[in-house]
Amino acid sequence: MYRALYRKWRPQRFEDVVGQRAIVTALKNQITANRVGHAYLFTGVRGTGKTTCAKIFAKAVNCLHPVNGDPCGECEICKGIDNGSILDVVEMDAASNNGVDDIRDLRDETAYTPSACKYKVYIIDEVHMLSTAAFNALLKTLEEPPAHVIFILATTEIQKVPATILSRCQRYDFTRIGPEDIARRVEYIAGEEKLELSPDGAELIARLADGALRDALSILDTCAGVTAKIDADVVRRMAGVTDRSYLFRISDALEAQDGATALAQLAQLRQQSVDVKRLTEELIAHYRALMLAALPGGQSLLSGVSPEEEALYLEKGPQLGQREAIRAIRALGSALEHMTRGSDQRIELELALFGLSEPPQQPQAVPVQAAPVRAAAQPAAPQPFASATAVQPFASAPTPQPPIPSVPVVQPAAEPKPVKAEPSAPSEISVEQTSRQLHPCRQSWNLFRSQNRPNLHPHPLQSLCRKSHRMPGRKGLRCIRTGRRWYSSCRKKIPCSTPICASPRLTLMAPAC
Repeated sequence: MYRALYRKWRPQRFEDVVGQRAIVTALKNQITANRVGHAYLFTGVRGTGKTTCAKIFAKAVNCLHPVNGDPCGECEICKGIDNGSILDVVEMDAASNNGVDDIRDLRDETAYTPSACKYKVYIIDEVHMLSTAAFNALLKTLEEPPAHVIFILATTEIQKVPATILSRCQRYDFTRIGPEDIARRVEYIAGEEKLELSPDGAELIARLADGALRDALSILDTCAGVTAKIDADVVRRMAGVTDRSYLFRISDALEAQDGATALAQLAQLRQQSVDVKRLTEELIAHYRALMLAALPGGQSLLSGVSPEEEALYLEKGPQLGQREAIRAIRALGSALEHMTRGSDQRIELELALFGLSEPPQQPQAVPVQAAPVRAAAQPAAPQPFASATAVQPFASAPTPQPPIPSVPVVQPAAEPKPVKAEPSAPSEISVEQTSRQLHPCRQSWNLFRSQNRPNLHPHPLQSLCRKSHRMPGRKGLRCIRTGRRWYSSCRKKIPCSTPICASPRLTLMAPAC
């Protein structure tokens, strides 16, 4: 039976792992120094070697004759793990076994010692798919497992793993594999499989793989099913992409504000069975390269492009400018996001290209009229009440203080209002007539009412904005919006001359005692 290339050429030693040199060195040193932990967590994007390193590590810790931390591959333990005859290495898919019952069964199995190996290794792939109850059931076993048990967790979405799990594991982050490493590995495998792979074809495969070696080997396997001579044209045709010159033709048409030419180019590519979503991703990467080329010193950031394309980017990048490149990236990214939501892919890309062909809209300046400057109201100097008597010094004071002269209160003349004469109603009492009978707080309120708001209710507690306040009984008024309370007596809970209401209709100050 034919085996896929990524399965056939899966690394069997740490030395064969591509692009993860730091992680490989750390794992080998732990095995050599006999400092093997009880729980490991491998995280990274797809196709970077997480499951491969987990299997190699499981063989290395149980190998009878390890070589510098690598499994020998010749002993009965290594061969039994490879062919599946030894059941001490268990690989579990958490995507299909994500229930709490599955974890309970696994926890019960850890009590039994391994049958042939030194350690019983559990490899749980896609561990982020476990349910919350399953994670909770795994916590205690993961924290203090038996001495013969090792857990290796692998995930592509580390943010979904609870912090309680992360704190109990040694975490290793697998990075994306560089295009140069992928191209070199693909050329080696093509040579071993008797395939003629051109350098430009290997570079194109490495660029399309996007850091995942498994994807690169899948593309090579697809091309090998068509012909044994694989070049860049075969890779473009089988991978659903065309020559990258179409990217420059589309960007040139958009720069010249020729939307019809850009849409015609899109229609021609669609007739050639080019995937619209892959085309959008290629355009985003194209404008990113143009942005980097326009950036001073950004030539070193251009990776995964041929020398001819690099020269074109360095030529056209400064002409386009960083601002236009950023605008194109944002517009195409928004179109790509709408494609993932189920919208028509062709229409979304056409809308984005048509928008980029239009000149950018300049923000119009709105004239702002200067507000009239109002003179700041100067607070009136506090004046003593007409009825206030001078404070007498104590009898024991050696030098008496001179009395404070009283200043008469001047009231503005108010317009007379017709009032129906009622024989039973008493006549209105002025402030001067009742100054000796009223408390100073009431006097201050009456003075404020007569000078500023003659239409207010005579009682202080009922004179605020009635739409914004309520009466909670004898304890005073409370502002519904701010929650502040004001008391009518001189024993109020807020200092004098403090704003007690910020209503847009009325702003009052606590009367000064």
